[in-house]
Amino acid sequence: MKQLTLRSKLKYVIILLLALVLLGNRGFRTLVRNYMEYRRLGAEKVRLERQRGELEKQLKEVGEKPAIEQAARTDLGLIKPDETEYRFPPPKDPDK
Repeated sequence: MKQLTLRSKLKYVIILLLALVLLGNRGFRTLVRNYMEYRRLGAEKVRLERQRGELEKQLKEVGEKPAIEQAARTDLGLIKPDETEYRFPPPKDPDK
């Protein structure tokens, strides 16, 4: 069996020390964890900004007078004082 030379032993020792520093160091693990949290929060921020834009658009539409009137007419069944509303029963199915 070939004996390891001093140079190859030194290489293995350096790799082992580097692995211990990177993987065993709490600071490095915290740094990686914080970076992952930063990326997650960045993605959530983009999603929330998009949602905010959509909600502002809906608020603008609801604030307009025709939208309010349409909602009052369809949801609440309100009519203006000089209007007449006709309600008809739904058609019956001839098949039944």
